[in-house]
Formats: sequence, C-alpha cells, structure tokens
Amino acid sequence: MRIFLAEDNEDNYLVVKSNLRKLHEPVELLWAKDGQLGIDMLSQEIDIDIFLIDIEMPRVDGLELTHWIRSQERFQNKPVIAVTASVFAEMKKMYMEKGFDYILEKPFARKDLLDMLEEVIASR
Repeated sequence: MRIFLAEDNEDNYLVVKSNLRKLHEPVELLWAKDGQLGIDMLSQEIDIDIFLIDIEMPRVDGLELTHWIRSQERFQNKPVIAVTASVFAEMKKMYMEKGFDYILEKPFARKDLLDMLEEVIASR
C-alpha cells in the first residue's frame, strides 16, 4: 500500500511514519513538505492508495492540493483524509465539500490515526 502525506511539520511526518509500522499490511510512505512539492511529486506518481493532507501548508495549502488531486483522473476515487486542527462543524462541512472523504483531528493519538487508516483500508 502506498500512502501520500502532505505535511509541513517534520515532527508530524515522523509521528505518522512511525505509526504506519503498526498497520496490518506493509506501507510505503511518500512525503511532501508543502502542497506545491506535493503536486510536483504526484505529477510523477501513478498509484497512491490513500492521501493524508494537512490543511495549512506554505505555498499551496491542503485545499488547493486536494482540488488538484481530485482533478487527476487516476486519483479521483482514492480516499483523501484532511489532517487539521480546524475541526469546527462548519469547517468539517467545507472540507467534505472540497473533496475530502475523512477528517483526522490534530493533535491525534496513535490509535486515532491507525483506526482511521484501518477504516479507510477496509472500505476500499
């Protein structure tokens, strides 16, 4: 399984990376430090299974990156998870309208991340 993470905070990347080892299947993690790097990397990628997208990033934010992901035919049906501290009801609604399938609230516990990923994997 290939998971793409767009996250500008290296500590958050390391947390995700270390927790992915706990999943029941092997995972290759691809990481972009901002949304523009994400677009650049994904322009060369064909097969991503799950996207984890931070909302607030420099240059290109998570909303713009997700819009770009959804515009790519090869990624249109892939699950996209918003990773954000902005989880007010109106924000959640807007994220779903902008193309996200799930929302993972920061800061998240290992169990929250793994439970969400297991749910996404089971629903594929």
